[in-house]
Amino acid sequence: MIISVHVPKTAGASFAKGLESRLGKRLLIDMAEDRPLGPSLYSWPSRWRGRIRVRSRADELLGKYDAVHGHFMASKYFPLGDRAVFCIFFRDPTERILSQYRYALKSTSRHWYGRYKATLLSPLQYASLPRHQRLYALMTSGLPLERFAFVGITEEYEASLTLFKAIFGIDVPYHRTNVNEEIPDKFSPQEKAALRTTQGANARIYDAARRRFDSLYRQWCR
Repeated sequence: MIISVHVPKTAGASFAKGLESRLGKRLLIDMAEDRPLGPSLYSWPSRWRGRIRVRSRADELLGKYDAVHGHFMASKYFPLGDRAVFCIFFRDPTERILSQYRYALKSTSRHWYGRYKATLLSPLQYASLPRHQRLYALMTSGLPLERFAFVGITEEYEASLTLFKAIFGIDVPYHRTNVNEEIPDKFSPQEKAALRTTQGANARIYDAARRRFDSLYRQWCR
């Protein structure tokens, strides 16, 4: 089973729509439990219950679905063992956190917690939250990038789709969903430079992800 880890604001919604158009009911959208950016008091018990459910329903999930995609940590599907094949997209962490901040400001009541935090905090304060500083490590659950069969790069989205097709034989169509183009990027270079200092841990993983992407692309597409 393909386990597609959706890091927030890395084109995951667009990728999910493309997957759904190809896999239909064989795709499981899993957005219900992990809530990586949600309040810890609520999220951790929910994550624990989610892992228990995956373990108890492993054979059912593998029989019913070819892929699962959603906002969950990779570790949620570790109980599937070697039957799980992990995939993930990464984005430049400074651009990702700015997109996350803009998105949070316009969020509906469904995402009230993110909007509440963004309204109270400046962009720099928002980016400095510990969960945002280590989001990439949180989403990968410490799984080495070499263990991800597919690593996509948001800035190389079309090339990433080509790579995904080469690896899995699934031609995911190009979509643009849930983007923030209607919100102008008013952050100055100085503000972006300050934000970048908060994203060191994410940047190291992003740089490694770009190397992994380049290696996979050379292997499968050239």
